[in-house]
Amino acid sequence: MIRLCVGISSLTPAWQSLFDQLGIQAEEIDFSRSLSLNYSCLIINDQHNRDELKKVETFFKKDSGGILILKPNHKLFHELRTEATLSVELPISFQNKVSQYFAGSGLIYTFDFNFDFELTLNNAKRKRFPFKTGAHPDEIVSSLDRGELISTIRILVKEMHIHRRLPYVSKWHSPTKKPIFAFRVDTDFGDKSSIQSLYKLADSFQVPMTWFLHVQAHEEWLDYFHIFKNQEIALHGYEHGTSTSYEHVINNIEKGKQLMIDAGFDPIGLCVPYSIWNDTLGDVLNTYNFNYSSEFTLGYDTLPFYPIHQEEQHSTLQIPIHPICTGSLNRKRVSVSEMESYFETVLIQKNNQFQNVIFYHHPLQPGLELWKNIFRKVNALNLNKLTFSEIADFWKSRINSIINVFYDDKLLTLTCDSSNSNLLLEVSVNSKEFYLIKASQINQPLNMFEAFKTPKPQFVSNQTIKELNGERLQLLKTSILDWKNRRRL
Repeated sequence: MIRLCVGISSLTPAWQSLFDQLGIQAEEIDFSRSLSLNYSCLIINDQHNRDELKKVETFFKKDSGGILILKPNHKLFHELRTEATLSVELPISFQNKVSQYFAGSGLIYTFDFNFDFELTLNNAKRKRFPFKTGAHPDEIVSSLDRGELISTIRILVKEMHIHRRLPYVSKWHSPTKKPIFAFRVDTDFGDKSSIQSLYKLADSFQVPMTWFLHVQAHEEWLDYFHIFKNQEIALHGYEHGTSTSYEHVINNIEKGKQLMIDAGFDPIGLCVPYSIWNDTLGDVLNTYNFNYSSEFTLGYDTLPFYPIHQEEQHSTLQIPIHPICTGSLNRKRVSVSEMESYFETVLIQKNNQFQNVIFYHHPLQPGLELWKNIFRKVNALNLNKLTFSEIADFWKSRINSIINVFYDDKLLTLTCDSSNSNLLLEVSVNSKEFYLIKASQINQPLNMFEAFKTPKPQFVSNQTIKELNGERLQLLKTSILDWKNRRRL
């Protein structure tokens, strides 16, 4: 019996955050145990003594094991390995950072990326998102594309399992087989009429939106939000402004929160104005007990995660979204029908990749009518519609669900000991298909379950990347203008 667990030299907070996103079991390597029986693959991100390295060498040379070697340990086993053409397709931003080798019967990858450093930077910059030439929308988002990084790690770890003829098993990213769909509303300066129109749309299509209230704009009529059914009411702050002052940030959150409590609400979620995460906000959130926060300058188009703040995992879960709204597209002077085409394309692409989808909107921005067709398609696809608090509750349960999966390589059977019997697990035995199986049922033959075709990764073309990265001066001018127009607390 082989335990399907990733062994890593040093399980740092940054790596734990990544493994929690991936949903795979991982632990620091215990060299007193058999590596081949206790670890399905290895990640070398720290120094090891000679005896430990000898055991790692045996693991990949004789046991057909896969290892991922991270900077600055790239030269380990250099004399034992033969370079090969990269056999997996990776996101373009990370392709040149990964090299592939063979050594004995084993597989070796090297990854030129400083994970612990990069995941603590939390920097942001303005980026374009693919649409059509001359109309690519842009937004200030996290400098690190965490979604592409997660995809890269997943592809490499999965390939190391397949090379060793082991199943790749991970926790599924939705409570059901269907991906999650969620909709965030930032009510910036919205009047009662615009908010009422959006709520009627949500109600007619049974979309449980999460409304982040700009409290100052609705201070005289906060009670109105009590008529909302099957919606979540959360906090966007009192004033719609940003600051790096601890006092200003905490006062803005506290005043908005208290007014909502006085009006009979209990806001357990937060997204700050302009979605700007900074160290000050990280410090302020440590004084609260919010169920989640959502800032796309920290992460976007990826699964929920606990950010790294002051070299430790922050206590507040981040729920990333797709950071483009109709306002972003309106600035490119595209029509409402073109806006609809943009969001429909994103929706279909993500659904085809079995990815969760989270859009957002502002009540006063144009394009309200386009959401009718988007919601109609969401319902036709039967996506799992959740509020942000429901996503957070599921994700925390997913993280806390301990799984121990074993594979009998002679009988070709899986067994799983799980603290959550209803947890869905993704099981891949090759690169072409996968199964979704409840943890309590995983010990049954795989051919009893429905097989899903593994989607081919869809990465942006080199030509589109060239367009997205072009005219940097224009992006800088937009950022300066955006910074000048931004309200300060």
